[in-house]
Amino acid sequence: MVAPTLLQFVPNDVIGNNYLQTDFYLKDVLCYRKIEKKITGTMPPNLKFDDSEGKAKNWSLLRHCCFVSCFTMLSDKDFKDGFLDPNIVEKLKKGNVDKDGNKVERPFITISAKNSLKLLNELRKQVGDYLKDNGLKGSGLFAKVVNYLNDEDYKKAELYEEDNITKINGVFINNDTKMISRSSITDTLLQSILYFLYLVKPAYFEDQQEYRVGLTLDDPIDANELFIPIHDLRKYVNVHKSQDINNLRLEDI
Repeated sequence: MVAPTLLQFVPNDVIGNNYLQTDFYLKDVLCYRKIEKKITGTMPPNLKFDDSEGKAKNWSLLRHCCFVSCFTMLSDKDFKDGFLDPNIVEKLKKGNVDKDGNKVERPFITISAKNSLKLLNELRKQVGDYLKDNGLKGSGLFAKVVNYLNDEDYKKAELYEEDNITKINGVFINNDTKMISRSSITDTLLQSILYFLYLVKPAYFEDQQEYRVGLTLDDPIDANELFIPIHDLRKYVNVHKSQDINNLRLEDI
């Protein structure tokens, strides 16, 4: 595959400066479901929260089975006159929100195309060691581009996977896509279902240009987050102040 250039906003400078120093942070993908109504009213429109995350109509993934780290994937065409296109900057800001959906200014990290595949290879090995040492079975670390579909195609895909889910209804727990006796490695039907639930989103979110690094577990664990211990991998990462997003150059990444 073509090596991706990656960008991710982080909560603060401390986390940015220590990104991938001692652990690799992953979050339950279902934590990104949009919560429309808050005590103070309706969440402002944004590109971070998605109520279709991990769902196909009446079916849903179990919590605590899929953990991801979400990046924006950049390419040379996203830079104009040497700087990140202002239109791209504004799109990025739509996803840079707090838990209530309000826009915030946060620092960010970048990983160049030159470094991204090297980093992913090292992470795969270290995450694999962590899973083995802790007796956790699953997919191992994956790194995939999110696929965006227009409303019509998304609904068609959703109905198709809904039908696939119904075909193997007898081996599912609690109306959920947590499988009892099938293998996602050998069962192409299940692979298709999980691909839709993990890596397909409505076109509304296309401005995210999302690239997901994550893992799935065969059995749920009692956690919304994973802090996977790793050896220091900061050499692959550049850290930027929040205001740097407005004049980011390709050579700064």
